[in-house]
Amino acid sequence: MDLVDANRVQVWQALSELFLDTEMGDTTYEWVAQRISQSGYTLQQLQSILWNEVYPVLQGNLKSMVGEWAGWTDEFLVEHIVVREYAATAPHNSRIGEEINRCWEQIVVRLAPR
Repeated sequence: MDLVDANRVQVWQALSELFLDTEMGDTTYEWVAQRISQSGYTLQQLQSILWNEVYPVLQGNLKSMVGEWAGWTDEFLVEHIVVREYAATAPHNSRIGEEINRCWEQIVVRLAPR
C-alpha cells in the first residue's frame, strides 16, 4: 500500500459515501461535511478530489445492479484511487454525475459558515 496522506484518505472515505447504493439523507450529508471540513483542504481542492480522484473509481458502483452498500476499506481506496493534481472541475454530464453533484451541493451548504 502506497503512502497517502491520512487526511486525503479521510476525504476519500467520506466522499465514498456518495457512491454507496444507499439513500442519502441529512445525517449522511452532515457527517460527510464534518469529516471533509476537518481535512484542511479548500473547497476547490475537495471538489477536485471528488471529481478527479473518487468519481472515476467509484462511480461504477452506482451503475451496478448489486452495488456496494457497506462501504470500502481504506486499503481498497488507497489501492485504487490515484492522487491527482488539483484542477478546476465541473460535474460529469451524466445521470450519475448529476446525482453526485446534487449530493455535493447538499454537502457544500453544510460546509458554509453558519
